[in-house]
Amino acid sequence: MNLRKNLYVVLAVFGMLAAEQMRAEDLFMGEYEGTFHADRSQKTRATAKVIAEGPTYYRVVLQVEPLMPGEPTAQFEIYGVRQGTSVNLFGRANAANWHGRIADDRLVAEPGYYGMAIDLKKTTRKSPREGLEPPGDAVVLLAFAPGKAPDTSAWQGGKWKPQSDGSLQCDPGKGSIVTKQSFGDIKLHVEFWLPLMADSFGQGRANSGVIINNLYEVQVLDSFGLVPSAGDCGAVYDQARPKVNASLPPEQWQTYDIVFRAPRMNPDGNVQEKARVTVELNGVKIQNNVTIEIGRAHV
Repeated sequence: MNLRKNLYVVLAVFGMLAAEQMRAEDLFMGEYEGTFHADRSQKTRATAKVIAEGPTYYRVVLQVEPLMPGEPTAQFEIYGVRQGTSVNLFGRANAANWHGRIADDRLVAEPGYYGMAIDLKKTTRKSPREGLEPPGDAVVLLAFAPGKAPDTSAWQGGKWKPQSDGSLQCDPGKGSIVTKQSFGDIKLHVEFWLPLMADSFGQGRANSGVIINNLYEVQVLDSFGLVPSAGDCGAVYDQARPKVNASLPPEQWQTYDIVFRAPRMNPDGNVQEKARVTVELNGVKIQNNVTIEIGRAHV
């Protein structure tokens, strides 16, 4: 097939819990930025990702920009445990014993070592592709209208749940939903929202996927703050890991922009050219015209 279409979809992939439970935000998880004090006189920019890894437990990945040109970016991890309205930080890293806290959207920590310290504020980064109007020639498969349950007439299969906020909630165990219309070459825009499932790990964290032609899968997973594998968000499932981790924290809207080129076939039905895919996650290109094989999708 040689059909080209622009497709727009807005999905809410909610995982295993009731929607009203999952919309309660974790006040500490997310991204932070601010200052790293190397000593009492030198400082540079620093960022952190605070990742929930249990009901009250956090892993904090810190990145510190170079003080001098040509030096590498430094990265180290410390940890936190929530107690009441704050998170107590601790950990041995960078040859020092750190302690500190997260409270009121501020992360501070220091090892008591010659003025070394970090002082960061929480930030909210959004996908630049979120909420854009579909192009005029788009086939809108799931129109979004705030405050109005979506029309699912373009879909068949699993009984997913239209929500009053305009999104569509995945209903685990009910099967995948599939477009009634068939497509060849496509440009696909998808918006999705993942729950925080802090007690789960690996494929247990809000696992879903965008499956194309029922043969190829672009993985959907809560992979915030991880070193991505071929099974993480943005991967061509079990084939190609994303070039970078562009995931936002769970409990935020995220976007996929997928350009898929269907395989080209010889007259005898054999494959002449394999399928190829380019993927942007939250506006960042993470797969660039990657050749993909059949038979690697999972449900």
